[in-house]
Amino acid sequence: MFTFGSYTTCSVGTWGTGPFDNHAARDVLDSLRDGSFDLRHFQRSCGTGVLDSDEAEAVIALGALTKLPADGLPDGVAPRDLTSLYTPQSKAWLRRRINQAMCSESSSVYALWEPTGELNQWLHTAQAALP
Repeated sequence: MFTFGSYTTCSVGTWGTGPFDNHAARDVLDSLRDGSFDLRHFQRSCGTGVLDSDEAEAVIALGALTKLPADGLPDGVAPRDLTSLYTPQSKAWLRRRINQAMCSESSSVYALWEPTGELNQWLHTAQAALP
């Protein structure tokens, strides 16, 4: 179960500890709603190296979507919009990338959460998003 944390809007966007509480995740949701999201394109754009903070937050949101029941999906997102996320290959990719996002030694998003006092809450959200 995901809890939606409080979030803050600032000059660099919206962010919060919940899986959909940041601008990168909201951009993914918008792309799913309008039909423009393409998982393969997103995977290619992430490359094979370390994810930047927006990519990491988007990957966590995608992982969280795979865990939600159909009646718990965000407004405007339907199970048919998520078909590409449910393959074994996609789930393995999401698991690998979410685990990288939680790595204290190399993750830019981890480094952003570390000084906030909400790192453990964010880690709990990321862990819960593992498909």
